[in-house]
Amino acid sequence: MMKRSLTTSFLVLSCLVPAAPAQADGPERMPQVAGQGLVSAYQALTFDTSVQLRDGRGAGRRVLWPASWKVCSQSPEAGAPLQGRHAALTVVKTHEACPA
Repeated sequence: MMKRSLTTSFLVLSCLVPAAPAQADGPERMPQVAGQGLVSAYQALTFDTSVQLRDGRGAGRRVLWPASWKVCSQSPEAGAPLQGRHAALTVVKTHEACPA
């Protein structure tokens, strides 16, 4: 039973660890993450990218469980160089509509 718990815990945690994409020549580019779940967005970014989350409803809510949030917009735009390795994501709960 202990082995099963450890294996399950490892699988759950491994889903939250961002994957490092293969490095190409030149500056790293921002992937397209708008429209994805927040967990998928984290996985698309490298581990050393600083991510700032903004509540798309303007209520200042904090993300405690990333699996229940989705990305509405991103900065920088997809394909732009990730200078300084900073990204800002506007997020809402998965059942909410993104702001216009």
